[in-house]
Amino acid sequence: MISWLKGEIIHTWKISSKKGVVLNVGGVGYEIQLLPTQIAKAKDPDKIELWIHQIDREDGTTLYGFVDVNQRDLFREIISVNGIGPQIGMALLEDFEVTQLVNAIENKEFNLITKTQGIGKRIAERLIVELRNKLHRFIENNEIIPNDKKDLEPNQFSKYIDEIYLILNSLGYIENEIKEAIKIITTDEKENSLLLNTLSSGEKAELMDKHLKEILMKLSEKST
Repeated sequence: MISWLKGEIIHTWKISSKKGVVLNVGGVGYEIQLLPTQIAKAKDPDKIELWIHQIDREDGTTLYGFVDVNQRDLFREIISVNGIGPQIGMALLEDFEVTQLVNAIENKEFNLITKTQGIGKRIAERLIVELRNKLHRFIENNEIIPNDKKDLEPNQFSKYIDEIYLILNSLGYIENEIKEAIKIITTDEKENSLLLNTLSSGEKAELMDKHLKEILMKLSEKST
């Protein structure tokens, strides 16, 4: 079982939504699927160290690589859940930091988890039921950050995002474009939810205009 590799990137590849590298380790090329953001954030464009999860099947062996060992280990927990495959695990870890995903599972934040493409309510429920209270080792000092039910109105930010999504969709943008661009305002969901609770309807409209301008600017940059 391969657990860790260090080598020189000699090739990057993309198949549909999957991205990865071919890593030269001692003259042997290992094809490894990575999180897309990890390819972009590699400190050295040529050399990289990866924690590996290996899956052997009848049709071949697949290697999944992670810069951080906690990502690899959380990936293993995710795919241990019945009916959840490696591509779902990769999608979740692409959208969430380890602590964010663990807190979402511990706090039963279905709406947050289902924002990841390919994650429906049933999958989110399965993750929460099977992994809740089993992931404390992934949180520094074993501290889970609970939702503040007094300050945070459930689904407030989710509804706000849904409105923005519908506007962008009506302008002709497709789901994948919107999902990627909208990340600029979903990284601090709790902070934005708390902000929305303090605003009047007019102020919310102004904030939405501001966010729409930022998103449209990002979309226009990608199209050029």
